[in-house]
Amino acid sequence: MIATLSSRGQIVIPQAVRERCHLRAGDHFLVEEDPETQAVTLRKVRNQGQWFEVYVQCPHPFEVPPRRKEFDRHKHELAD
Repeated sequence: MIATLSSRGQIVIPQAVRERCHLRAGDHFLVEEDPETQAVTLRKVRNQGQWFEVYVQCPHPFEVPPRRKEFDRHKHELAD
């Protein structure tokens, strides 16, 4: 199967693959890369409890980007 990378960096996983691998919208994946072979591997992260473990095993430094805009709680409150 062939998938195409969009201009936004998105790839659609074919439906047959999603069904066989039990993938659902909102699932999280560890992305592994091998630039030498141009291979990219996705591994489903089973639960949120594994995020710290994944972070600790990451071989590359990672910085959280700054927030672009602060959330204004008063502006987004529900009306009475």
